[in-house]
Amino acid sequence: MPSYDGVLKELEHWGSYENTARPRDISRLEGIRLLLNELGDPQNNLRVVHVAGTNGKGLTSLMLGSLIRSEGKSCGIYTSPHLTDIRERIRIKGKWIEKEDFALYAERVLDQAHSFQGKPYLSYFDLLTAIALLAFQEKGMQWVILETGLGGKADSTNVTPKELCILTPIGMDHQEVLGDSLQQIASEKMGITRPGIPTVIARQKPELMQWMRTELNQRSVPFVEAENEIDFIQNGETQTDRPFNGIWGIKWKDDTKLKLPRGQFLSLPWLECMRTAWTAFEMMFPQAIDSREENLEILSSVKLPARLEYRKNVEWNGHHFSSLVLDGGHNADALEALALQLENWQLTNTTVILGMSGDKLQPVLIPMLEKIFRSCALLIACPFDSPRSVKPKELLRFLHVEIGSEKLPKTRTVRGAEEALGLAAESKENPLVVCGSFYLAGEVMQLLSD
Repeated sequence: MPSYDGVLKELEHWGSYENTARPRDISRLEGIRLLLNELGDPQNNLRVVHVAGTNGKGLTSLMLGSLIRSEGKSCGIYTSPHLTDIRERIRIKGKWIEKEDFALYAERVLDQAHSFQGKPYLSYFDLLTAIALLAFQEKGMQWVILETGLGGKADSTNVTPKELCILTPIGMDHQEVLGDSLQQIASEKMGITRPGIPTVIARQKPELMQWMRTELNQRSVPFVEAENEIDFIQNGETQTDRPFNGIWGIKWKDDTKLKLPRGQFLSLPWLECMRTAWTAFEMMFPQAIDSREENLEILSSVKLPARLEYRKNVEWNGHHFSSLVLDGGHNADALEALALQLENWQLTNTTVILGMSGDKLQPVLIPMLEKIFRSCALLIACPFDSPRSVKPKELLRFLHVEIGSEKLPKTRTVRGAEEALGLAAESKENPLVVCGSFYLAGEVMQLLSD
Protein backbone atom coordinates (compact mmCIF):
# COMPACT_ATOMS: atom_id res chain seq x y z
CA MET A 1 0.00 0.00 0.00
CA PRO A 2 1.53 3.37 -0.98
CA SER A 3 2.28 5.85 1.78
CA TYR A 4 0.18 9.02 1.89
CA ASP A 5 3.09 11.07 3.23
CA GLY A 6 5.34 9.54 0.61
CA VAL A 7 3.20 10.58 -2.35
CA LEU A 8 2.86 14.08 -0.88
CA LYS A 9 6.64 14.42 -0.83
CA GLU A 10 6.85 13.20 -4.43
CA LEU A 11 4.22 15.70 -5.53
CA GLU A 12 6.11 18.51 -3.82
CA HIS A 13 9.10 17.78 -6.07
CA TRP A 14 7.02 18.91 -9.03
CA GLY A 15 6.83 22.38 -7.49
CA SER A 16 3.39 23.95 -7.31
CA TYR A 17 2.84 27.51 -8.50
CA GLU A 18 1.47 28.36 -5.08
CA ASN A 19 4.56 27.25 -3.17
CA THR A 20 7.42 28.00 -5.57
CA ALA A 21 6.32 31.18 -7.36
CA ARG A 22 7.19 29.34 -10.59
CA PRO A 23 4.20 29.67 -12.93
CA ARG A 24 3.21 26.54 -14.79
CA ASP A 25 3.29 26.60 -18.55
CA ILE A 26 -0.40 26.74 -19.46
CA SER A 27 0.31 26.78 -23.18
CA ARG A 28 0.94 23.03 -23.30
CA LEU A 29 -1.70 20.35 -22.73
CA GLU A 30 -0.08 17.42 -24.54
CA GLY A 31 1.39 16.22 -21.24
CA ILE A 32 -1.92 15.91 -19.40
CA ARG A 33 -3.54 14.37 -22.49
CA LEU A 34 -0.86 11.69 -22.81
CA LEU A 35 -0.88 11.03 -19.07
CA LEU A 36 -4.64 10.51 -19.06
CA ASN A 37 -4.43 8.33 -22.16
CA GLU A 38 -1.90 6.04 -20.43
CA LEU A 39 -4.25 5.88 -17.43
CA GLY A 40 -7.13 4.71 -19.64
CA ASP A 41 -8.71 8.11 -20.32
CA PRO A 42 -10.84 8.24 -17.15
CA GLN A 43 -12.20 11.65 -18.22
CA ASN A 44 -14.15 10.03 -21.06
CA ASN A 45 -16.34 8.10 -18.61
CA LEU A 46 -17.52 11.13 -16.65
CA ARG A 47 -20.40 13.59 -16.97
CA VAL A 48 -18.60 16.88 -16.44
CA VAL A 49 -19.71 20.35 -15.41
CA HIS A 50 -16.79 22.71 -16.08
CA VAL A 51 -16.41 25.94 -14.06
CA ALA A 52 -14.16 28.90 -14.93
CA GLY A 53 -13.98 32.50 -13.75
CA THR A 54 -11.99 34.83 -11.52
CA ASN A 55 -14.03 34.73 -8.30
CA GLY A 56 -16.63 32.38 -6.85
CA LYS A 57 -15.64 29.17 -8.67
CA GLY A 58 -15.12 27.06 -5.57
CA LEU A 59 -18.27 28.07 -3.71
CA THR A 60 -20.40 27.77 -6.85
CA SER A 61 -19.00 24.26 -7.37
CA LEU A 62 -19.75 23.18 -3.79
CA MET A 63 -23.28 24.58 -3.99
CA LEU A 64 -24.00 22.80 -7.26
CA GLY A 65 -22.55 19.58 -5.88
CA SER A 66 -24.85 19.77 -2.85
CA LEU A 67 -27.87 20.26 -5.09
CA ILE A 68 -26.88 17.36 -7.35
CA ARG A 69 -26.61 15.09 -4.31
CA SER A 70 -30.08 16.22 -3.22
CA GLU A 71 -31.34 14.50 -6.38
CA GLY A 72 -29.80 11.24 -5.21
CA LYS A 73 -26.86 11.45 -7.64
CA SER A 74 -23.24 10.91 -6.64
CA CYS A 75 -20.93 13.82 -7.39
CA GLY A 76 -17.20 14.43 -7.38
CA ILE A 77 -15.78 17.97 -7.08
CA TYR A 78 -12.29 19.19 -7.99
CA THR A 79 -11.29 22.65 -6.73
CA SER A 80 -8.17 24.64 -5.89
CA PRO A 81 -6.25 25.82 -4.00
CA HIS A 82 -6.27 23.97 -0.72
CA LEU A 83 -5.79 25.78 2.57
CA THR A 84 -4.63 23.18 5.08
CA ASP A 85 -4.93 19.75 3.41
CA ILE A 86 -4.39 18.76 -0.22
CA ARG A 87 -7.45 16.49 -0.01
CA GLU A 88 -9.67 19.59 0.11
CA ARG A 89 -9.22 19.70 -3.67
CA ILE A 90 -10.91 16.34 -4.33
CA ARG A 91 -14.33 15.71 -2.84
CA ILE A 92 -16.20 12.42 -3.20
CA LYS A 93 -19.90 12.59 -2.33
CA GLY A 94 -19.34 15.81 -0.40
CA LYS A 95 -16.35 14.62 1.65
CA TRP A 96 -12.61 14.94 1.19
CA ILE A 97 -11.06 11.96 -0.53
CA GLU A 98 -9.72 9.41 1.95
CA LYS A 99 -5.97 9.41 2.50
CA GLU A 100 -5.66 5.77 1.41
CA ASP A 101 -7.51 6.46 -1.84
CA PHE A 102 -5.51 9.60 -2.56
CA ALA A 103 -2.26 7.70 -2.03
CA LEU A 104 -3.41 4.83 -4.26
CA TYR A 105 -4.41 7.00 -7.21
CA ALA A 106 -1.48 9.38 -6.75
CA GLU A 107 0.98 6.49 -6.91
CA ARG A 108 -0.50 5.31 -10.21
CA VAL A 109 -0.30 8.82 -11.65
CA LEU A 110 3.24 9.44 -10.37
CA ASP A 111 4.51 6.10 -11.67
CA GLN A 112 3.20 6.96 -15.12
CA ALA A 113 4.54 10.52 -14.93
CA HIS A 114 8.03 9.30 -13.99
CA SER A 115 8.04 6.99 -17.01
CA PHE A 116 7.86 10.06 -19.30
CA GLN A 117 11.26 11.24 -17.98
CA GLY A 118 10.32 14.88 -18.39
CA LYS A 119 8.89 14.68 -21.91
CA PRO A 120 6.24 15.81 -22.50
CA TYR A 121 5.98 18.56 -19.89
CA LEU A 122 3.82 17.84 -16.83
CA SER A 123 2.96 20.39 -14.15
CA TYR A 124 2.01 19.85 -10.51
CA PHE A 125 -1.53 20.83 -11.43
CA ASP A 126 -1.55 18.30 -14.30
CA LEU A 127 -0.76 15.56 -11.80
CA LEU A 128 -3.46 16.63 -9.34
CA THR A 129 -6.00 16.86 -12.17
CA ALA A 130 -5.15 13.33 -13.29
CA ILE A 131 -5.41 12.04 -9.70
CA ALA A 132 -8.86 13.65 -9.35
CA LEU A 133 -10.20 12.30 -12.67
CA LEU A 134 -8.91 8.81 -11.88
CA ALA A 135 -10.51 8.94 -8.44
CA PHE A 136 -13.85 10.07 -9.83
CA GLN A 137 -13.90 7.24 -12.37
CA GLU A 138 -12.81 4.59 -9.88
CA LYS A 139 -15.40 5.74 -7.34
CA GLY A 140 -18.18 5.71 -9.94
CA MET A 141 -19.21 9.35 -9.74
CA GLN A 142 -22.35 10.04 -11.77
CA TRP A 143 -21.49 13.74 -12.07
CA VAL A 144 -18.20 15.59 -11.79
CA ILE A 145 -17.64 19.32 -11.28
CA LEU A 146 -14.23 20.56 -12.40
CA GLU A 147 -12.94 23.99 -11.39
CA THR A 148 -10.20 25.42 -13.57
CA GLY A 149 -6.93 26.25 -11.88
CA LEU A 150 -5.84 29.18 -14.01
CA GLY A 151 -7.57 30.56 -17.09
CA GLY A 152 -9.58 28.03 -19.03
CA LYS A 153 -8.56 27.53 -22.64
CA ALA A 154 -5.21 25.91 -21.81
CA ASP A 155 -6.06 24.73 -18.29
CA SER A 156 -5.34 21.11 -17.35
CA THR A 157 -9.04 20.52 -16.73
CA ASN A 158 -9.97 21.53 -20.29
CA VAL A 159 -9.27 18.10 -21.79
CA THR A 160 -12.57 16.46 -20.90
CA PRO A 161 -15.89 16.09 -22.66
CA LYS A 162 -18.47 18.21 -20.85
CA GLU A 163 -22.22 18.57 -20.57
CA LEU A 164 -22.44 22.04 -19.05
CA CYS A 165 -20.10 25.01 -18.54
CA ILE A 166 -20.31 27.76 -15.93
CA LEU A 167 -18.61 31.16 -16.08
CA THR A 168 -18.44 32.88 -12.68
CA PRO A 169 -17.62 36.61 -12.32
CA ILE A 170 -14.54 37.58 -14.33
CA GLY A 171 -12.12 40.29 -13.21
CA MET A 172 -8.50 41.36 -13.39
CA ASP A 173 -6.14 38.71 -12.02
CA HIS A 174 -3.08 36.79 -13.23
CA GLN A 175 -2.54 39.39 -15.94
CA GLU A 176 1.01 38.15 -16.44
CA VAL A 177 -0.46 34.93 -17.84
CA LEU A 178 -3.99 35.70 -19.03
CA GLY A 179 -3.73 39.20 -20.51
CA ASP A 180 -3.94 42.87 -19.60
CA SER A 181 -7.62 43.53 -20.35
CA LEU A 182 -10.92 42.14 -19.15
CA GLN A 183 -11.71 40.91 -22.66
CA GLN A 184 -8.41 39.06 -22.96
CA ILE A 185 -8.93 37.40 -19.58
CA ALA A 186 -12.55 36.58 -20.39
CA SER A 187 -11.51 35.07 -23.71
CA GLU A 188 -9.15 32.70 -21.89
CA LYS A 189 -11.88 31.75 -19.39
CA MET A 190 -14.43 31.25 -22.18
CA GLY A 191 -12.04 28.76 -23.74
CA ILE A 192 -13.77 26.04 -21.71
CA THR A 193 -16.98 26.47 -23.75
CA ARG A 194 -17.93 24.29 -26.74
CA PRO A 195 -20.32 24.82 -29.65
CA GLY A 196 -23.71 23.38 -28.76
CA ILE A 197 -22.84 22.80 -25.07
CA PRO A 198 -24.95 25.03 -22.79
CA THR A 199 -23.20 27.60 -20.59
CA VAL A 200 -24.45 29.44 -17.50
CA ILE A 201 -23.04 32.92 -17.00
CA ALA A 202 -22.91 34.63 -13.62
CA ARG A 203 -23.43 38.37 -13.31
CA GLN A 204 -20.58 40.23 -15.02
CA LYS A 205 -19.50 43.82 -15.40
CA PRO A 206 -21.99 45.37 -17.88
CA GLU A 207 -19.36 46.32 -20.45
CA LEU A 208 -17.95 42.77 -20.36
CA MET A 209 -21.34 41.07 -20.48
CA GLN A 210 -22.29 42.59 -23.82
CA TRP A 211 -18.97 41.54 -25.34
CA MET A 212 -19.35 38.00 -23.97
CA ARG A 213 -22.82 37.67 -25.50
CA THR A 214 -21.45 38.56 -28.90
CA GLU A 215 -18.48 36.21 -28.57
CA LEU A 216 -20.53 33.25 -27.41
CA ASN A 217 -23.06 33.75 -30.19
CA GLN A 218 -20.23 33.79 -32.73
CA ARG A 219 -18.88 30.56 -31.22
CA SER A 220 -22.35 28.91 -31.45
CA VAL A 221 -22.43 28.45 -27.67
CA PRO A 222 -25.95 28.47 -26.18
CA PHE A 223 -25.98 30.38 -22.89
CA VAL A 224 -28.23 31.40 -20.01
CA GLU A 225 -27.58 34.43 -17.82
CA ALA A 226 -28.21 33.58 -14.18
CA GLU A 227 -29.18 37.18 -13.48
CA ASN A 228 -32.18 36.77 -15.80
CA GLU A 229 -33.31 33.57 -14.09
CA ILE A 230 -33.20 34.58 -10.41
CA ASP A 231 -33.58 38.02 -8.79
CA PHE A 232 -32.79 39.12 -5.26
CA ILE A 233 -35.58 40.88 -3.39
CA GLN A 234 -35.71 43.04 -0.29
CA ASN A 235 -38.94 44.17 1.33
CA GLY A 236 -40.81 42.95 -1.73
CA GLU A 237 -38.70 44.93 -4.19
CA THR A 238 -36.26 43.51 -6.71
CA GLN A 239 -32.79 44.47 -5.54
CA THR A 240 -29.69 43.74 -7.62
CA ASP A 241 -27.25 46.59 -7.04
CA ARG A 242 -26.73 46.56 -3.29
CA PRO A 243 -25.25 43.80 -1.12
CA PHE A 244 -27.07 41.93 1.59
CA ASN A 245 -28.60 44.25 4.15
CA GLY A 246 -31.49 43.00 6.26
CA ILE A 247 -34.08 40.46 5.17
CA TRP A 248 -33.70 39.27 1.60
CA GLY A 249 -35.53 36.83 -0.58
CA ILE A 250 -35.10 35.37 -4.04
CA LYS A 251 -37.48 35.35 -6.98
CA TRP A 252 -37.47 33.21 -10.10
CA LYS A 253 -38.65 34.39 -13.49
CA ASP A 254 -41.71 32.14 -13.03
CA ASP A 255 -42.58 34.39 -10.03
CA THR A 256 -41.78 31.81 -7.38
CA LYS A 257 -40.52 33.60 -4.26
CA LEU A 258 -38.66 32.33 -1.20
CA LYS A 259 -37.38 34.11 1.90
CA LEU A 260 -33.77 33.65 2.84
CA PRO A 261 -33.06 32.26 6.32
CA ARG A 262 -32.73 34.80 9.11
CA GLY A 263 -29.69 35.27 11.27
CA GLN A 264 -27.04 34.19 8.78
CA PHE A 265 -24.04 36.24 7.71
CA LEU A 266 -24.74 36.08 3.99
CA SER A 267 -22.71 38.15 1.57
CA LEU A 268 -23.38 39.40 -1.93
CA PRO A 269 -20.73 37.04 -3.42
CA TRP A 270 -22.43 34.15 -1.59
CA LEU A 271 -25.77 35.16 -3.08
CA GLU A 272 -24.24 35.44 -6.56
CA CYS A 273 -22.76 31.95 -6.26
CA MET A 274 -26.11 30.62 -5.09
CA ARG A 275 -27.90 32.22 -8.04
CA THR A 276 -25.42 30.78 -10.53
CA ALA A 277 -25.34 27.28 -9.04
CA TRP A 278 -29.12 27.11 -8.76
CA THR A 279 -29.61 28.25 -12.36
CA ALA A 280 -27.23 25.52 -13.55
CA PHE A 281 -28.90 22.92 -11.36
CA GLU A 282 -32.40 23.57 -12.67
CA MET A 283 -31.06 23.34 -16.23
CA MET A 284 -29.66 19.91 -15.37
CA PHE A 285 -32.70 18.76 -13.38
CA PRO A 286 -35.83 20.65 -14.53
CA GLN A 287 -38.02 18.60 -12.18
CA ALA A 288 -36.17 20.15 -9.22
CA ILE A 289 -38.32 23.29 -9.41
CA ASP A 290 -40.76 21.41 -7.17
CA SER A 291 -38.15 21.18 -4.40
CA ARG A 292 -37.01 24.79 -4.19
CA GLU A 293 -37.82 25.28 -0.52
CA GLU A 294 -35.89 22.17 0.50
CA ASN A 295 -33.00 23.12 -1.75
CA LEU A 296 -32.77 26.59 -0.22
CA GLU A 297 -32.30 24.92 3.15
CA ILE A 298 -29.51 22.80 1.67
CA LEU A 299 -27.75 25.78 0.10
CA SER A 300 -27.98 27.95 3.20
CA SER A 301 -25.54 25.62 4.96
CA VAL A 302 -22.93 25.59 2.18
CA LYS A 303 -19.90 27.66 3.09
CA LEU A 304 -16.31 27.63 1.91
CA PRO A 305 -13.52 28.48 4.37
CA ALA A 306 -11.70 31.80 3.92
CA ARG A 307 -14.22 33.16 1.44
CA LEU A 308 -15.76 36.03 3.40
CA GLU A 309 -15.96 33.63 6.32
CA TYR A 310 -17.40 35.22 9.46
CA ARG A 311 -16.76 33.47 12.78
CA LYS A 312 -18.05 34.56 16.17
CA ASN A 313 -16.47 33.94 19.57
CA VAL A 314 -13.20 32.35 18.46
CA GLU A 315 -10.86 30.86 21.06
CA TRP A 316 -7.12 30.58 20.43
CA ASN A 317 -4.26 29.84 22.82
CA GLY A 318 -6.17 31.19 25.81
CA HIS A 319 -7.37 34.27 23.92
CA HIS A 320 -10.90 35.14 22.83
CA PHE A 321 -11.84 37.03 19.66
CA SER A 322 -15.45 38.17 19.54
CA SER A 323 -15.45 38.41 15.72
CA LEU A 324 -13.13 37.00 13.06
CA VAL A 325 -13.35 37.42 9.29
CA LEU A 326 -11.16 35.17 7.13
CA ASP A 327 -10.85 36.00 3.45
CA GLY A 328 -8.26 34.89 0.94
CA GLY A 329 -9.36 37.23 -1.87
CA HIS A 330 -6.36 38.90 -3.47
CA ASN A 331 -7.66 40.66 -6.59
CA ALA A 332 -9.50 43.96 -6.92
CA ASP A 333 -13.02 42.53 -7.10
CA ALA A 334 -12.48 40.22 -4.12
CA LEU A 335 -10.98 42.96 -1.96
CA GLU A 336 -13.81 45.31 -2.87
CA ALA A 337 -16.31 42.63 -1.84
CA LEU A 338 -14.51 42.29 1.49
CA ALA A 339 -14.58 46.04 2.09
CA LEU A 340 -18.27 46.19 1.27
CA GLN A 341 -19.02 43.22 3.50
CA LEU A 342 -17.17 44.67 6.49
CA GLU A 343 -19.36 47.75 6.09
CA ASN A 344 -22.56 45.72 5.91
CA TRP A 345 -21.59 43.59 8.87
CA GLN A 346 -20.90 46.91 10.66
CA LEU A 347 -17.43 45.82 11.76
CA THR A 348 -15.42 48.87 12.75
CA ASN A 349 -12.26 49.58 14.74
CA THR A 350 -10.83 46.38 13.28
CA THR A 351 -7.43 44.76 13.55
CA VAL A 352 -6.36 43.71 10.05
CA ILE A 353 -3.71 41.04 9.47
CA LEU A 354 -2.64 41.50 5.84
CA GLY A 355 -0.33 39.27 3.82
CA MET A 356 0.10 39.34 0.06
CA SER A 357 2.09 37.78 -2.74
CA GLY A 358 4.69 40.08 -4.26
CA ASP A 359 3.13 39.82 -7.72
CA LYS A 360 -0.14 41.19 -6.30
CA LEU A 361 1.28 44.55 -5.21
CA GLN A 362 -0.40 46.57 -7.94
CA PRO A 363 -1.87 50.09 -7.83
CA VAL A 364 -5.25 48.77 -9.03
CA LEU A 365 -5.77 47.31 -5.53
CA ILE A 366 -5.23 50.57 -3.68
CA PRO A 367 -8.84 51.95 -3.75
CA MET A 368 -10.11 48.65 -2.30
CA LEU A 369 -7.42 48.47 0.37
CA GLU A 370 -8.20 52.08 1.33
CA LYS A 371 -11.83 51.08 1.92
CA ILE A 372 -10.74 48.21 4.17
CA PHE A 373 -8.39 50.50 6.13
CA ARG A 374 -11.06 53.14 6.78
CA SER A 375 -12.48 51.06 9.64
CA CYS A 376 -9.09 49.71 10.73
CA ALA A 377 -7.42 50.62 14.03
CA LEU A 378 -4.33 48.42 13.62
CA LEU A 379 -2.77 47.00 10.45
CA ILE A 380 -0.42 44.05 10.93
CA ALA A 381 1.76 43.21 7.92
CA CYS A 382 2.37 39.47 8.01
CA PRO A 383 4.34 37.10 5.74
CA PHE A 384 3.32 33.53 4.98
CA ASP A 385 5.38 30.44 4.23
CA SER A 386 5.94 30.79 0.48
CA PRO A 387 8.57 32.35 -1.79
CA ARG A 388 5.72 34.38 -3.24
CA SER A 389 5.06 36.15 0.06
CA VAL A 390 6.12 39.79 0.16
CA LYS A 391 8.19 40.82 3.17
CA PRO A 392 6.20 42.88 5.72
CA LYS A 393 8.41 45.98 5.44
CA GLU A 394 8.13 45.87 1.65
CA LEU A 395 4.34 45.57 1.91
CA LEU A 396 4.15 48.59 4.22
CA ARG A 397 6.53 50.54 1.98
CA PHE A 398 4.19 49.88 -0.96
CA LEU A 399 1.17 51.05 1.07
CA HIS A 400 2.93 54.17 2.34
CA VAL A 401 3.90 55.18 -1.20
CA GLU A 402 0.55 54.39 -2.84
CA ILE A 403 -1.83 55.50 -0.07
CA GLY A 404 0.19 57.91 2.03
CA SER A 405 1.22 57.59 5.66
CA GLU A 406 -1.49 59.98 6.84
CA LYS A 407 -4.25 57.71 5.50
CA LEU A 408 -2.93 54.49 6.98
CA PRO A 409 -3.92 53.19 10.42
CA LYS A 410 -1.31 52.31 13.02
CA THR A 411 0.96 49.65 11.50
CA ARG A 412 3.09 46.80 12.86
CA THR A 413 5.17 44.05 11.28
CA VAL A 414 5.48 40.45 12.46
CA ARG A 415 7.46 37.36 11.45
CA GLY A 416 4.51 35.04 10.94
CA ALA A 417 0.86 34.21 11.53
CA GLU A 418 1.28 33.01 15.11
CA GLU A 419 2.98 36.25 16.13
CA ALA A 420 0.27 38.20 14.29
CA LEU A 421 -2.51 36.46 16.24
CA GLY A 422 -0.68 37.12 19.50
CA LEU A 423 -0.38 40.81 18.67
CA ALA A 424 -4.05 40.99 17.62
CA ALA A 425 -5.04 39.37 20.92
CA GLU A 426 -3.75 42.46 22.73
CA SER A 427 -6.80 44.26 21.27
CA LYS A 428 -9.15 41.29 21.43
CA GLU A 429 -12.22 43.52 21.68
CA ASN A 430 -11.57 44.65 18.09
CA PRO A 431 -12.99 42.54 15.26
CA LEU A 432 -10.13 40.65 13.61
CA VAL A 433 -9.82 40.53 9.81
CA VAL A 434 -7.30 38.22 8.11
CA CYS A 435 -7.00 38.91 4.39
CA GLY A 436 -4.90 39.24 1.25
CA SER A 437 -3.89 35.63 0.64
CA PHE A 438 -5.41 32.16 0.80
CA TYR A 439 -2.11 30.88 2.13
CA LEU A 440 -2.08 33.31 5.04
CA ALA A 441 -5.70 32.39 5.75
CA GLY A 442 -4.74 28.71 5.65
CA GLU A 443 -1.94 29.24 8.16
CA VAL A 444 -4.31 31.08 10.51
CA MET A 445 -6.91 28.32 10.12
CA GLN A 446 -4.29 25.73 11.02
CA LEU A 447 -3.28 27.67 14.13
CA LEU A 448 -6.91 28.01 15.20
CA SER A 449 -7.58 24.30 14.71
CA ASP A 450 -4.40 23.36 16.59
